[in-house]
Amino acid sequence: MNRIKLLSITLTVFTFFLSTVSYAESVTGKEYQAVVKTAYNYFNGAANGDQKLLAKAFDLEFGHVKMISISKDTGNETIRTVPLKEFSGYFKKATKDTWVANILSVDIVDDKMAMVKLDFNTPQTHYIDYLVMYKRENEWRIINKTFVAKKK
Repeated sequence: MNRIKLLSITLTVFTFFLSTVSYAESVTGKEYQAVVKTAYNYFNGAANGDQKLLAKAFDLEFGHVKMISISKDTGNETIRTVPLKEFSGYFKKATKDTWVANILSVDIVDDKMAMVKLDFNTPQTHYIDYLVMYKRENEWRIINKTFVAKKK
């Protein structure tokens, strides 16, 4: 009789544990999908000159891009910071070239912060972007973008 009781309790605990794990995965899956969608909103907005998609992807109030620049005068490397609002303005028209993007990694912390590594190619340049996102007002937004670019 004690074995049956022990087996019953064990089964109940195991079932409860599985249902908790299943719920956690489904919530994480939704956040993962939302983060990936935000990254592709940025990419597609830039490629198509779509300011509405860029506005959905970027935190235009607080976000920045940081990039390495070479001074024409001195030849020295510097880090240039551009507000995302200004940066999004660089993409006013759709590109005539084919751009291809792949997400290499996604790291989500407490369903509030995320880091996406985005690999994308244009016919002239290969880029690796790191996109840092915060979830604010229930929406994922890129708050920081940094990248390296290599001419082909």
